[in-house]
Amino acid sequence: MSQPNDNLRPFKRIKLDHDMSASTSSMTPSSSLRTVPPPVLLVSLPGLVAHPPNHRYYVLSLQISLDALRKCLCLSALSPEIECRAWTGLAELGMRVIASGFSESEDHLWAKGIEIEVDKALSKGAIIAQKHPSLRPFKHHIALLQAQFSHWQHKTKYARTQIRNLISSFLPTDPPYIVYSAHLAAVSLFTSPQSLTSSSPSTAHIGPVPPASPSSRSSPQDIHAALSVTQDMESHAFKHKHHQVALLAQVLRLRILVAANMWPDVAAAIQRVETALGLSYEPSSTPKARKPSAGSSKDAPKPESETMFIMFEDPFEAAMVVHTLVMSVAYFTHVGTSNEASPRLTHLHALLDSGVLDLFPDGLVQIPLPTGPPLIIQSTHPRILFLLAFLISSAAKRDAVGRKPKRKVFAMEGLAACEKKGVPPPLLLPIWSTLGDVEEVEQRLARIKADLMCELLAVSIMRSEFVEAENTLAQLIAHTRNYHIFPLFSARISLHHAHLAHALGNSARALQCYQVAMEHSEEGDFVHVAAQAGIISLDLAGYSNQLAAESRSSKTDRKGKQREISIEPCVSVVTFLRTCRGKGGTLDAIGHILEACFSSEMLKAKQHLKIALSLASSSQDNHLRALILALIASQYFYTARDHCLSTLQTCEQLAAGLGVPLHKGDGSGGFSGNVHLALWIGRHFLGEFRRIIYCKVGILKMMLDIHKQSGQQAETLQRSLNNAKLEEALDALKDRGLAGMQS
Repeated sequence: MSQPNDNLRPFKRIKLDHDMSASTSSMTPSSSLRTVPPPVLLVSLPGLVAHPPNHRYYVLSLQISLDALRKCLCLSALSPEIECRAWTGLAELGMRVIASGFSESEDHLWAKGIEIEVDKALSKGAIIAQKHPSLRPFKHHIALLQAQFSHWQHKTKYARTQIRNLISSFLPTDPPYIVYSAHLAAVSLFTSPQSLTSSSPSTAHIGPVPPASPSSRSSPQDIHAALSVTQDMESHAFKHKHHQVALLAQVLRLRILVAANMWPDVAAAIQRVETALGLSYEPSSTPKARKPSAGSSKDAPKPESETMFIMFEDPFEAAMVVHTLVMSVAYFTHVGTSNEASPRLTHLHALLDSGVLDLFPDGLVQIPLPTGPPLIIQSTHPRILFLLAFLISSAAKRDAVGRKPKRKVFAMEGLAACEKKGVPPPLLLPIWSTLGDVEEVEQRLARIKADLMCELLAVSIMRSEFVEAENTLAQLIAHTRNYHIFPLFSARISLHHAHLAHALGNSARALQCYQVAMEHSEEGDFVHVAAQAGIISLDLAGYSNQLAAESRSSKTDRKGKQREISIEPCVSVVTFLRTCRGKGGTLDAIGHILEACFSSEMLKAKQHLKIALSLASSSQDNHLRALILALIASQYFYTARDHCLSTLQTCEQLAAGLGVPLHKGDGSGGFSGNVHLALWIGRHFLGEFRRIIYCKVGILKMMLDIHKQSGQQAETLQRSLNNAKLEEALDALKDRGLAGMQS
């Protein structure tokens, strides 16, 4: 029994030895592992341990990378390439640390003094790259980092001088990607707001500029300089037949024009970009129901509007078309041409439904170039674009009439999407991103959510849904304070407070809120002009009430008093009307309305109201259209009775639709809609009916039939009853407004 056991162990050893010998014999010198030199390993380690900023080991990877590069630079006899790579990598990592805010945090002592180290690394790397012509790509890259670091240090003029010198120093042999990267960096420097200055140099903030307020915009000189850079970039791209780069330059030009409110030049820029993308749209007609008929089959062809949309599979083109459609819808909504905005918005929805955002999940798109590496562009993150689509859809749908107005639906769905987990695209970021990029995405999402709340608040006030409006306003204030963006929305919040108080009949609080909105907004801004319009309308209403009281008390010398009272308001109205020009369809229409109210000639007043009605109809703003129709009806009250009655009927339908409940029977028996306008219409209807019945003209009395008179009297009684209910509702609104002011 001992003999077999002795034979088993040698067989096992022989088998293992045989395998080892076979494996060693099969290895050739070319496939054997070789020792990596320590400088190469240390300079390559940051790329191996890199993580995105939302990874749990992001901070640890930065520390390991910095230690590796520092140890590499302490070694002797480094080659110029390795040393230049190490200094450049140290500068990049240091700037990532600064952008993440670690250098100013007491919890990260390892990042203290990193600014001095970055400055030294940039200087050392630039000297080495300058001495060796083979390291010319490092020279350009370091120059871009120097310009960015100078901008963070509040050396704006020096940074722009650096980027200009870099662009002028390019040779025809330089790779295209670095040329276009320099142009893009120049555009970013010119369009970025001025860095915030501090009281002392020791407390100066070094890093990316925080979200800018509406007042911190670029100067006109900087805007024109940015447009000039984009034009040079486009010309260079067309010269070398880089068509996608030329498309990027055109989209950048459109973005600059929209951000700078240079609306007269936006239409031509949109046309150029759409032509480059192969897009064309037909203005939509008045929206109609698209329900299929009962006899239509399931195999019926789809509507033409759904089959003509172009889909994109290239990530770069997909990103460009999404950005273009968002800006074009915003522009056409601003100027008040809803028939142009509607097909583009429908195309945007079709693209998002097809999953176009999945083509660039982290926001990065590449432009392949004939020579050299591709040009990598970091566009707007898909999560931002996803929620921005709800906001732009809510803003584009101006009509607030109906049971389910689309403006309210899109705003509510957008707010619901902000709260649902997994609905927006995941927050995927490239490995070279920083915590500052994460915070920027979160800040933009917070601002979009606040904008959605503003849209929901505005449509609730229009529809006289005051309980929902008050709740949304409270949530808006809390949200903006939680995310530290209240200064950006303070003017708009004050304007919403004014509109709510104005709708509730609290003129004193409305005037105070209008004045606060003007103080917190930039002169000439939309909020500033809208607040001016509210103050002028309050002055006009108080002036009309004063005239009515004077007419009841004494009718003597009314014209002279009218001229005396209207001198001061008309001075501000003239300035306001001059400001309204070019501020968009809504403010332009409001300017014509007020000009009609202050006009001394009936014909000019009718012309201004006609223009205002055309603007409101083209933008599908039925809330403003109802007011204009009421003013038009008052112009024809004594001259064209039939036209006046038909206009009042249309206006009454719109007033009733502004607040109709979602389901029938939800109104609890009361009036749902605009109480102020409905009561004004009811009183005018009642006055018209009484004028017809109790007419003193004998011929008209003889022509009226007894049955017709009894019908008119019954309608008059019903109208009187409705007016009494509306007066009770109006008193309740006024009590609610006074209670809100006291609370």
